[in-house]
Amino acid sequence: MRKAYWLVSLILITLALSLIESPPSVAAQATIPPSIFIQSPREGQALQGVEIIEGKIRGEGFQAGYIRFSYTEKGEGDRTWFYIADIQPEVQDSSQTSFRIEWDTTQLTDGNYDLRVVAEYAGGGAIFELIPNLRIRNYSPVESPTPSAGLERTPERTPSTPTVPPLPPSTPTPLPPNPAVVGERELSRVLTISGISVAGAFFLGMIYWYLKHRIG
Repeated sequence: MRKAYWLVSLILITLALSLIESPPSVAAQATIPPSIFIQSPREGQALQGVEIIEGKIRGEGFQAGYIRFSYTEKGEGDRTWFYIADIQPEVQDSSQTSFRIEWDTTQLTDGNYDLRVVAEYAGGGAIFELIPNLRIRNYSPVESPTPSAGLERTPERTPSTPTVPPLPPSTPTPLPPNPAVVGERELSRVLTISGISVAGAFFLGMIYWYLKHRIG
């Protein structure tokens, strides 16, 4: 009789464990901070003909970017930034966007220019990276050799000053789900398991009572 009791108990326990699902593990994803890395051109470089503007934009929520240039001699308040190209986020991975833009410097007068790459993010925030004192020398002698693209690359820098202050989102951002909260599905499953366990215990008790009185 004891063997039958333990056999039924084992069956009920196995059934209860099979109904319990382990909660899904939530993998913490590292957030990539906003940054702009310009591989070429570099500060003070002499440019001729069609030059390549190459680099990458990083950061979660990147929405759009653009490249502009201005005359170095102008004061900060008097500057006018002229259009070169726009940068669109990559479809597969918007947290890192590489760009490679051709810039025809033959359309400009020889002189010194500053290059600026701006990245805009969700929520209204923006950052920029400035490459100063680019020397365009298509029609005048170059004071020093143009740095080769194969030389040591400048280290990746995180821009310091946001050009646009972050704007509050138009709608409140929903909080992430609390893993400690028991959902309706889990509660129903727990109640079902408890009911099965209680019914099984009652059934075993009845069998035990019946066999005891029958044998006695």
